[in-house]
Amino acid sequence: MPYKHGRPVIDSSLPFRLATAWTFNLVFPIAQTINLMQHSTRYKHRWKLLRYRRAITVSNHTTFLDPVKIAGAPYPRLIYQTMLEATVEFPFLGTFTRLLGGVPIPRGKTGYRKILESCAAAFKHRRYLHFYPEGECFLYSQEIREFKPGAFRIAAELDIPVIPLVTVFSEGLFKPWSFPGRSVPKETLVILDAVHPSQYTRRDKSGDITAESVKEFAEAVRQVMQKEINARGGSTAFYRGRMKRIKGLNDR
Repeated sequence: MPYKHGRPVIDSSLPFRLATAWTFNLVFPIAQTINLMQHSTRYKHRWKLLRYRRAITVSNHTTFLDPVKIAGAPYPRLIYQTMLEATVEFPFLGTFTRLLGGVPIPRGKTGYRKILESCAAAFKHRRYLHFYPEGECFLYSQEIREFKPGAFRIAAELDIPVIPLVTVFSEGLFKPWSFPGRSVPKETLVILDAVHPSQYTRRDKSGDITAESVKEFAEAVRQVMQKEINARGGSTAFYRGRMKRIKGLNDR
């Protein structure tokens, strides 16, 4: 059934879950082959994901095929990935993205609260819920923008860790854009150590988690990810700016 604003963001019914598993396992090998051919994708420290039964994962958003790369990190386990509600509302494509694990972020200030309400169902069937906290895709960027706090507030409310996944680009053997060189970078997805919200978040006198401490939590994770890029010498030679949204699909 097509998703519409106001409906539950995750359909945990048995028929939909069976359809999801079938669709994903049919599509993923093809999509991952394309991603591997384009970016020669490698994974580092995938075993770190196995330590946790429930976790929020976050990553920098750097290519159109990021959802494919992220899905490959816990594979054959499945992962939920958040996306713009407008994308999921689009006819046919919206249902298709949901079948692949897409979770809409409802518009408005209460959007993340609605996702939080669905987390019990989400973590009953899958271990990970993924966010792109920069909010936009910056093509081949190695400078991580300021994070939006939603994912980190959800982790704090649920008292579960955040696992950073960071994409690091390299140029290959030859100078980029030269005749034998690459026009797109090679990529490595590095799974970093989990960060627990209790290290940063605080509560006010009413017992509510403070917005300031959530921002500190988000910034601490962002800095850890940026440090990993810098340490691995992430290449900035391919940067192309913010990826344009698709008119009529996700430009709302």
